[in-house]
Order: sequence, then structure tokens, then C-alpha cells
Amino acid sequence: MGFTTKGKKKGKFVFVLFAILLGVGLLIAFLQFLWNTLVTDIFGLRAIGYWEALGLFILSRILFGHGFGKQKRGVRKRSENEKELSEQDREKLKSEWRRRFEERFKC
Repeated sequence: MGFTTKGKKKGKFVFVLFAILLGVGLLIAFLQFLWNTLVTDIFGLRAIGYWEALGLFILSRILFGHGFGKQKRGVRKRSENEKELSEQDREKLKSEWRRRFEERFKC
């Protein structure tokens, strides 16, 4: 008697699920540790618990991480206005952004 294919798949699924839950749990604990170590000393705020760290993680993903779905990183969709720009207008826009960047950061 050996393992069936279904048994292997079920075992792999359980392992991956456990690994994901463990990873997220450790990430939340690390976030809590960083908050309690840094933010309390720097800004004088109170320490937070594990569940507050989980809420902070979820809030930060929603606000800054674009949710929880799969994302194609590094690929930016062009807006309709950008598609309609002529080559000359694109160059003018690029040079304006460079000018603003150099003014602000004195490159």
C-alpha cells in the first residue's frame, strides 16, 4: 500500500495552508514587535497587541498595498489621455517632470 495521488495533494494543500498561516502570523508578530520597539520610543505612542497589529496590517494593505489579490508588479496601465499624446507632447511632459524634479531635489 502506498500513498494515493489524492492523499499527496491533500497533504501538500494542508502543508501549504499551514505555511501560509504561519508566515502571516509571524509577519503580524514582527509588525507588532517593530511598532512596540520603534514607534513607542520615537513618537511616544502606546504599545499594541497582536490583534491590533493584525488590524494595522490589514489597513496598510488596503491603503498602500492595493488589496490582497494577485498584482502584476511593475506593469502600469496607460490612461486614455496618455495614449492620445503625440510624441512631441510626451517629450514636453517628460522635460517638465525632469525640470520639476531637479528644482525640488537640486540634482
